[in-house]
Amino acid sequence: MSEKIALVSCSGLSPLGLVVRAASVELALENDNIVAACITEYSAQPNNCSPILEDAKIVTITGCADDCASVILKDKDVDAIKNISADAVVKTYGLNPLDAVRLDEDGEEAVKILKKYILSEIENV
Repeated sequence: MSEKIALVSCSGLSPLGLVVRAASVELALENDNIVAACITEYSAQPNNCSPILEDAKIVTITGCADDCASVILKDKDVDAIKNISADAVVKTYGLNPLDAVRLDEDGEEAVKILKKYILSEIENV
């Protein structure tokens, strides 16, 4: 994985939204070729997206079935190479984060698992 990857993540105010944001930001801080992109910034811009997405492969990380990140990018004619459902990953491990403000025990574990899953999914993109 040497090309730049932009993780465009859920920014919802649910416990899973917090997990997704934490995992995305931590991955960006730990990996030089990963950036965490703010979907709210893109939704606020009338007709364009940030230059951060221009030279990166885009991976969306969804927090719920609404998949806001993908919907917003599609409205701006931006294509993601992959969409990862955090809900599906977290449920696979029987975790149930309950706090939307601070990571609880399940939330912390969910962040670790989601980070590993994201890295495995983007390893060969």
